[in-house]
Amino acid sequence: MRIRAPAPQLIRVLCVPMTERDWHELDAALHDVNNVDRAVAAADRIQREAGREDIPHLLHLLKDTSFFVREAAAWPLSDLGVTEALPELLAALHQGEREGHDNDGLTAALVDLAEARPQEAATVLNGIAASGKAHLREHAVWLLEFCQAKGDA
Repeated sequence: MRIRAPAPQLIRVLCVPMTERDWHELDAALHDVNNVDRAVAAADRIQREAGREDIPHLLHLLKDTSFFVREAAAWPLSDLGVTEALPELLAALHQGEREGHDNDGLTAALVDLAEARPQEAATVLNGIAASGKAHLREHAVWLLEFCQAKGDA
């Protein structure tokens, strides 16, 4: 008999919510350029333990000057299905492109979110495509393809 690991959403429910002190320590760890293992462990913990109550912290991290920090914030937002964060996620994607990063992690998180919640994501993305800034419109139109592909399947 095979034992299956619990879903990430279930793990989050079982975790104690992160405190302000936890977030302060995680922020310091994410920015520790002298200890990559510490930074990666912090990103992993954020993805594993962040819940809906942590969305404000995650949105704040999306505006960070570090692409690594922005990508660390993107995954839990995607895992939690936070389609209302798509404008901020697309802005983080654009910032990474301007800085010359490939944004592979952020791109994957965006695609996962669009495919997991195609209708909700399409509603937000259509709004951005209709009224957003030019660089956000382009990204919204690109991401809409993944909403449609999932819905058409």
